Amino acid sequence: MPSEFTGDPTPLTDADFERAATKLGCSVAAVRAVAQVESLGGGYLSDARPKILFERHWFHKLTGGKWSSGRSHISWPKPGGYKGGAREYDRLEEALKLDRTAALKSASWGAFQVMGFNHKLVGYNDVESFVKAMVASSGKQLDAFVGFIQSNKLDDELRRLDWAGFARGYNGSNYRINKYDEKMARAYANFSQGGSHSDNPHPVLRMGDRGQAVMHLQELLGLAVKDGDFGPGTKAAVIAAQEKAGLYADGIVGAQTWALLLASTEKKPDSKKAKADEAARSRPPLRLGDQGDDVAFLQEKLGIVADGDFGPMTLAAVVKFQKDRKLGADGIVGRKTWEALLGT
Repeated sequence: MPSEFTGDPTPLTDADFERAATKLGCSVAAVRAVAQVESLGGGYLSDARPKILFERHWFHKLTGGKWSSGRSHISWPKPGGYKGGAREYDRLEEALKLDRTAALKSASWGAFQVMGFNHKLVGYNDVESFVKAMVASSGKQLDAFVGFIQSNKLDDELRRLDWAGFARGYNGSNYRINKYDEKMARAYANFSQGGSHSDNPHPVLRMGDRGQAVMHLQELLGLAVKDGDFGPGTKAAVIAAQEKAGLYADGIVGAQTWALLLASTEKKPDSKKAKADEAARSRPPLRLGDQGDDVAFLQEKLGIVADGDFGPMTLAAVVKFQKDRKLGADGIVGRKTWEALLGT
Protein backbone atom coordinates (compact mmCIF):
# COMPACT_ATOMS: atom_id res chain seq x y z
CA MET A 1 0.00 0.00 0.00
CA PRO A 2 1.12 3.60 -0.50
CA SER A 3 3.06 5.16 2.33
CA GLU A 4 0.22 7.66 2.77
CA PHE A 5 -1.45 5.17 5.12
CA THR A 6 1.51 4.83 7.50
CA GLY A 7 1.13 6.87 10.69
CA ASP A 8 2.30 7.16 14.30
CA PRO A 9 1.00 4.13 16.26
CA THR A 10 1.86 5.50 19.69
CA PRO A 11 -1.03 4.36 21.94
CA LEU A 12 -3.44 6.69 23.69
CA THR A 13 -2.40 7.81 27.17
CA ASP A 14 -4.39 8.19 30.36
CA ALA A 15 -4.39 11.92 29.72
CA ASP A 16 -6.00 11.38 26.30
CA PHE A 17 -8.82 9.34 27.82
CA GLU A 18 -9.28 11.91 30.59
CA ARG A 19 -9.57 14.65 27.97
CA ALA A 20 -12.19 12.76 25.95
CA ALA A 21 -14.20 11.86 29.03
CA THR A 22 -14.21 15.50 30.15
CA LYS A 23 -15.52 16.67 26.76
CA LEU A 24 -18.26 14.03 26.78
CA GLY A 25 -19.11 14.39 30.45
CA CYS A 26 -18.80 10.65 31.02
CA SER A 27 -16.44 8.36 32.89
CA VAL A 28 -13.00 7.40 31.60
CA ALA A 29 -14.01 3.75 31.97
CA ALA A 30 -16.88 4.30 29.51
CA VAL A 31 -14.55 5.73 26.85
CA ARG A 32 -12.06 2.90 27.39
CA ALA A 33 -14.86 0.33 27.09
CA VAL A 34 -15.87 1.59 23.64
CA ALA A 35 -12.23 1.67 22.52
CA GLN A 36 -11.70 -1.90 23.71
CA VAL A 37 -14.75 -3.27 21.89
CA GLU A 38 -14.30 -1.34 18.66
CA SER A 39 -10.66 -2.25 18.03
CA LEU A 40 -9.37 -4.43 20.86
CA GLY A 41 -7.78 -1.39 22.50
CA GLY A 42 -5.69 0.11 19.69
CA GLY A 43 -6.13 1.98 16.43
CA TYR A 44 -3.22 0.66 14.39
CA LEU A 45 -1.99 -2.55 12.81
CA SER A 46 1.55 -3.75 13.55
CA ASP A 47 2.79 -2.05 10.35
CA ALA A 48 1.61 1.39 11.63
CA ARG A 49 -1.42 1.60 9.33
CA PRO A 50 -4.78 2.44 10.96
CA LYS A 51 -7.13 -0.46 11.51
CA ILE A 52 -9.88 -0.39 8.90
CA LEU A 53 -12.91 -2.36 7.83
CA PHE A 54 -14.00 -1.96 4.22
CA GLU A 55 -17.79 -1.96 3.80
CA ARG A 56 -18.72 -3.22 0.34
CA HIS A 57 -22.39 -2.24 0.66
CA TRP A 58 -21.38 1.40 1.12
CA PHE A 59 -19.08 1.28 -1.89
CA HIS A 60 -21.99 -0.18 -3.87
CA LYS A 61 -24.30 2.59 -2.65
CA LEU A 62 -21.84 5.43 -3.23
CA THR A 63 -21.02 4.27 -6.76
CA GLY A 64 -24.54 3.34 -7.78
CA GLY A 65 -23.58 -0.32 -8.08
CA LYS A 66 -21.37 0.48 -11.07
CA TRP A 67 -18.68 -2.00 -10.03
CA SER A 68 -20.79 -4.73 -8.45
CA SER A 69 -20.86 -7.05 -11.46
CA GLY A 70 -17.91 -9.39 -11.01
CA ARG A 71 -16.58 -7.54 -7.94
CA SER A 72 -18.95 -8.65 -5.19
CA HIS A 73 -16.08 -8.82 -2.68
CA ILE A 74 -15.78 -5.01 -2.73
CA SER A 75 -19.16 -3.86 -4.08
CA TRP A 76 -22.48 -5.47 -3.21
CA PRO A 77 -25.88 -4.38 -1.80
CA LYS A 78 -25.35 -6.34 1.41
CA PRO A 79 -22.48 -6.24 3.96
CA GLY A 80 -19.83 -8.95 3.85
CA GLY A 81 -16.68 -10.04 2.09
CA TYR A 82 -14.54 -9.11 5.08
CA LYS A 83 -10.96 -10.42 5.21
CA GLY A 84 -9.93 -8.78 8.49
CA GLY A 85 -6.70 -7.15 9.65
CA ALA A 86 -4.17 -6.00 7.08
CA ARG A 87 -6.04 -7.83 4.31
CA GLU A 88 -8.78 -5.20 4.47
CA TYR A 89 -6.27 -2.89 2.79
CA ASP A 90 -6.19 -5.26 -0.20
CA ARG A 91 -9.92 -4.61 -0.64
CA LEU A 92 -9.46 -0.88 -0.13
CA GLU A 93 -6.60 -0.75 -2.64
CA GLU A 94 -8.74 -2.40 -5.31
CA ALA A 95 -11.60 0.01 -4.64
CA LEU A 96 -9.25 3.01 -4.70
CA LYS A 97 -8.34 2.24 -8.29
CA LEU A 98 -12.02 2.39 -9.26
CA ASP A 99 -13.24 5.41 -7.26
CA ARG A 100 -10.88 6.89 -4.68
CA THR A 101 -13.36 9.15 -2.88
CA ALA A 102 -16.03 6.47 -2.61
CA ALA A 103 -13.46 3.94 -1.43
CA LEU A 104 -12.18 6.14 1.39
CA LYS A 105 -15.74 6.92 2.45
CA SER A 106 -16.59 3.20 2.47
CA ALA A 107 -14.05 2.23 5.15
CA SER A 108 -14.23 2.67 8.91
CA TRP A 109 -11.02 4.05 10.37
CA GLY A 110 -8.93 3.79 13.51
CA ALA A 111 -9.55 2.86 17.11
CA PHE A 112 -13.20 3.92 17.05
CA GLN A 113 -14.04 2.74 13.52
CA VAL A 114 -15.55 6.00 12.29
CA MET A 115 -16.82 5.65 8.72
CA GLY A 116 -15.21 7.85 6.08
CA PHE A 117 -18.58 9.18 4.91
CA ASN A 118 -19.03 10.70 8.38
CA HIS A 119 -16.11 13.09 7.85
CA LYS A 120 -18.26 16.23 8.14
CA LEU A 121 -19.87 15.02 11.36
CA VAL A 122 -16.45 14.82 13.00
CA GLY A 123 -15.14 18.16 11.76
CA TYR A 124 -13.53 17.55 8.34
CA ASN A 125 -14.71 19.20 5.12
CA ASP A 126 -13.63 16.30 2.91
CA VAL A 127 -12.78 12.63 3.30
CA GLU A 128 -9.15 13.13 2.24
CA SER A 129 -8.37 15.38 5.22
CA PHE A 130 -10.30 13.04 7.50
CA VAL A 131 -8.27 10.01 6.40
CA LYS A 132 -4.99 11.90 6.77
CA ALA A 133 -5.97 12.71 10.36
CA MET A 134 -6.92 9.11 11.11
CA VAL A 135 -3.56 8.00 9.74
CA ALA A 136 -1.64 10.65 11.68
CA SER A 137 -2.19 9.66 15.33
CA SER A 138 -4.27 7.90 17.94
CA GLY A 139 -5.12 11.30 19.42
CA LYS A 140 -6.80 12.45 16.21
CA GLN A 141 -8.74 9.18 16.09
CA LEU A 142 -9.96 9.91 19.61
CA ASP A 143 -10.99 13.44 18.60
CA ALA A 144 -13.04 11.99 15.74
CA PHE A 145 -14.75 9.66 18.20
CA VAL A 146 -15.67 12.58 20.47
CA GLY A 147 -16.95 14.56 17.50
CA PHE A 148 -19.09 11.67 16.30
CA ILE A 149 -20.62 11.15 19.75
CA GLN A 150 -21.42 14.82 20.14
CA SER A 151 -22.83 15.22 16.62
CA ASN A 152 -25.11 12.23 17.07
CA LYS A 153 -26.09 13.26 20.60
CA LEU A 154 -25.01 9.94 22.06
CA ASP A 155 -23.12 11.47 24.96
CA ASP A 156 -26.14 11.16 27.24
CA GLU A 157 -26.36 7.40 26.55
CA LEU A 158 -22.70 7.10 27.39
CA ARG A 159 -23.16 9.04 30.62
CA ARG A 160 -26.12 6.84 31.62
CA LEU A 161 -24.23 3.70 30.61
CA ASP A 162 -27.14 2.81 28.35
CA TRP A 163 -25.10 0.36 26.27
CA ALA A 164 -28.03 -0.84 24.15
CA GLY A 165 -28.97 2.74 23.26
CA PHE A 166 -25.37 3.71 22.64
CA ALA A 167 -24.66 0.65 20.47
CA ARG A 168 -27.84 1.27 18.45
CA GLY A 169 -26.71 4.81 17.65
CA TYR A 170 -23.02 4.00 17.21
CA ASN A 171 -23.05 0.58 15.50
CA GLY A 172 -26.41 0.66 13.74
CA SER A 173 -29.62 -1.31 13.92
CA ASN A 174 -27.85 -4.69 13.72
CA TYR A 175 -25.80 -4.10 16.85
CA ARG A 176 -27.42 -7.09 18.60
CA ILE A 177 -26.03 -9.52 16.02
CA ASN A 178 -22.49 -8.79 17.18
CA LYS A 179 -23.60 -8.21 20.79
CA TYR A 180 -21.89 -4.81 20.90
CA ASP A 181 -23.96 -3.72 23.88
CA GLU A 182 -23.06 -6.80 25.91
CA LYS A 183 -19.38 -6.51 25.03
CA MET A 184 -19.26 -2.84 26.03
CA ALA A 185 -21.04 -3.56 29.31
CA ARG A 186 -18.49 -6.26 30.18
CA ALA A 187 -15.58 -4.04 29.18
CA TYR A 188 -16.95 -1.19 31.27
CA ALA A 189 -17.29 -3.47 34.30
CA ASN A 190 -13.63 -4.43 33.92
CA PHE A 191 -12.34 -0.88 33.50
CA SER A 192 -14.51 0.56 36.26
CA GLN A 193 -12.94 -1.97 38.64
CA GLY A 194 -9.43 -0.89 37.67
CA GLY A 195 -8.71 -3.14 34.70
CA SER A 196 -5.40 -4.87 34.20
CA HIS A 197 -2.06 -3.23 34.96
CA SER A 198 -1.51 -2.39 31.33
CA ASP A 199 -4.95 -0.76 31.07
CA ASN A 200 -4.56 1.28 34.25
CA PRO A 201 -0.81 1.92 34.61
CA HIS A 202 -1.00 5.04 36.78
CA PRO A 203 -2.19 4.28 40.32
CA VAL A 204 -2.69 6.83 43.09
CA LEU A 205 0.72 7.52 44.63
CA ARG A 206 1.73 9.11 47.92
CA MET A 207 4.60 9.32 50.39
CA GLY A 208 5.98 5.88 51.18
CA ASP A 209 5.12 4.22 47.88
CA ARG A 210 7.82 2.46 45.91
CA GLY A 211 8.26 0.86 42.52
CA GLN A 212 7.96 1.33 38.79
CA ALA A 213 5.09 3.83 38.90
CA VAL A 214 7.03 6.09 41.30
CA MET A 215 10.05 5.94 39.00
CA HIS A 216 7.82 7.06 36.12
CA LEU A 217 6.47 9.89 38.26
CA GLN A 218 10.00 11.04 39.10
CA GLU A 219 10.89 11.07 35.41
CA LEU A 220 7.89 13.23 34.59
CA LEU A 221 8.78 15.61 37.42
CA GLY A 222 12.29 15.93 36.01
CA LEU A 223 13.96 14.82 39.24
CA ALA A 224 17.67 14.03 39.15
CA VAL A 225 17.19 10.96 41.35
CA LYS A 226 14.79 8.38 39.89
CA ASP A 227 15.05 5.64 42.48
CA GLY A 228 11.39 4.62 42.63
CA ASP A 229 11.11 5.75 46.26
CA PHE A 230 8.38 8.33 47.01
CA GLY A 231 10.11 10.31 49.71
CA PRO A 232 10.05 13.94 50.90
CA GLY A 233 11.86 15.22 47.81
CA THR A 234 9.36 13.65 45.46
CA LYS A 235 6.45 14.93 47.53
CA ALA A 236 7.85 18.46 47.45
CA ALA A 237 8.17 18.28 43.66
CA VAL A 238 4.59 17.04 43.34
CA ILE A 239 3.26 19.84 45.51
CA ALA A 240 5.20 22.42 43.49
CA ALA A 241 3.70 21.08 40.25
CA GLN A 242 0.20 21.05 41.73
CA GLU A 243 0.50 24.60 43.05
CA LYS A 244 1.78 25.87 39.70
CA ALA A 245 -1.21 24.30 37.91
CA GLY A 246 -3.75 25.53 40.45
CA LEU A 247 -4.61 22.04 41.72
CA TYR A 248 -5.20 21.12 45.34
CA ALA A 249 -1.60 20.79 46.56
CA ASP A 250 -1.76 17.71 48.78
CA GLY A 251 1.29 15.90 47.40
CA ILE A 252 -0.88 12.93 46.39
CA VAL A 253 -0.70 11.91 42.74
CA GLY A 254 -4.23 11.09 41.56
CA ALA A 255 -5.91 11.27 38.16
CA GLN A 256 -5.69 15.06 37.82
CA THR A 257 -2.03 15.20 38.73
CA TRP A 258 -1.16 12.34 36.39
CA ALA A 259 -3.05 14.11 33.59
CA LEU A 260 -1.17 17.33 34.36
CA LEU A 261 2.22 15.64 34.22
CA LEU A 262 1.48 13.53 31.15
CA ALA A 263 -0.10 16.29 29.08
CA SER A 264 2.13 18.82 27.34
CA THR A 265 1.30 22.42 28.31
CA GLU A 266 3.38 23.81 25.46
CA LYS A 267 2.34 24.24 21.83
CA LYS A 268 2.15 21.06 19.81
CA PRO A 269 5.69 19.97 18.91
CA ASP A 270 6.72 20.24 15.28
CA SER A 271 10.06 18.47 15.13
CA LYS A 272 10.43 14.70 15.04
CA LYS A 273 12.52 14.78 18.22
CA ALA A 274 9.96 16.91 20.07
CA LYS A 275 7.16 14.58 19.06
CA ALA A 276 9.18 11.58 20.22
CA ASP A 277 9.87 13.30 23.53
CA GLU A 278 6.18 14.08 24.05
CA ALA A 279 5.24 10.47 23.26
CA ALA A 280 7.98 9.14 25.54
CA ARG A 281 6.57 11.08 28.49
CA SER A 282 3.39 8.99 28.32
CA ARG A 283 5.15 5.61 28.42
CA PRO A 284 5.85 3.92 31.77
CA PRO A 285 9.39 2.72 32.49
CA LEU A 286 9.84 -1.01 31.96
CA ARG A 287 12.33 -3.53 33.33
CA LEU A 288 13.00 -7.25 33.69
CA GLY A 289 9.93 -9.06 35.06
CA ASP A 290 7.27 -6.64 33.78
CA GLN A 291 4.38 -7.95 31.73
CA GLY A 292 1.49 -6.57 29.69
CA ASP A 293 0.59 -4.52 26.64
CA ASP A 294 3.31 -1.94 27.29
CA VAL A 295 5.93 -4.68 27.14
CA ALA A 296 4.41 -6.08 23.93
CA PHE A 297 4.57 -2.59 22.38
CA LEU A 298 8.22 -2.31 23.44
CA GLN A 299 8.99 -5.68 21.87
CA GLU A 300 7.34 -4.63 18.61
CA LYS A 301 9.51 -1.52 18.50
CA LEU A 302 12.60 -3.68 19.13
CA GLY A 303 11.60 -6.10 16.37
CA ILE A 304 11.39 -9.18 18.58
CA VAL A 305 8.59 -11.59 19.50
CA ALA A 306 5.86 -9.52 21.16
CA ASP A 307 4.65 -11.88 23.89
CA GLY A 308 4.25 -9.14 26.53
CA ASP A 309 6.79 -10.75 28.88
CA PHE A 310 9.95 -8.78 29.72
CA GLY A 311 12.33 -11.72 30.06
CA PRO A 312 16.06 -12.27 29.40
CA MET A 313 15.71 -12.04 25.60
CA THR A 314 13.91 -8.70 25.86
CA LEU A 315 16.53 -7.49 28.33
CA ALA A 316 19.31 -8.42 25.90
CA ALA A 317 17.52 -6.60 23.06
CA VAL A 318 17.06 -3.48 25.20
CA VAL A 319 20.72 -3.44 26.28
CA LYS A 320 21.87 -3.85 22.67
CA PHE A 321 19.58 -1.03 21.54
CA GLN A 322 20.86 1.23 24.32
CA LYS A 323 24.50 0.47 23.44
CA ASP A 324 23.86 1.11 19.75
CA ARG A 325 22.29 4.47 20.61
CA LYS A 326 25.02 5.29 23.14
CA LEU A 327 22.54 5.40 26.02
CA GLY A 328 23.14 4.13 29.52
CA ALA A 329 22.94 0.37 28.94
CA ASP A 330 21.13 -0.57 32.15
CA GLY A 331 18.35 -2.60 30.52
CA ILE A 332 15.67 -0.29 31.98
CA VAL A 333 13.40 1.37 29.43
CA GLY A 334 13.07 4.89 30.79
CA ARG A 335 12.22 8.15 29.10
CA LYS A 336 15.44 8.46 27.06
CA THR A 337 15.16 4.92 25.76
CA TRP A 338 11.48 5.40 24.94
CA GLU A 339 12.34 8.64 23.13
CA ALA A 340 14.92 6.86 21.02
CA LEU A 341 12.54 3.99 20.27
CA LEU A 342 9.60 6.21 19.35
CA GLY A 343 11.72 8.60 17.34
CA THR A 344 12.88 5.93 14.92
